[in-house]
Amino acid sequence: MEYYFHPSPRPSSLELLSDEQLLNIYELAVEAKASPDFIEIIKNVLSGRKLLESEHLDS
Repeated sequence: MEYYFHPSPRPSSLELLSDEQLLNIYELAVEAKASPDFIEIIKNVLSGRKLLESEHLDS
């Protein structure tokens, strides 16, 4: 079964973080081999902030 992240009308906790904090969480999640769904949610927020162009996010 496939699930898709749909942003809520209120900002999520991830959306409230600074760019630096969000990038740190992304890197830690990848390092810790967190669930692919969680990593995808982070990538969606990064993409919305136009931060996904960084090469280290293409893992």
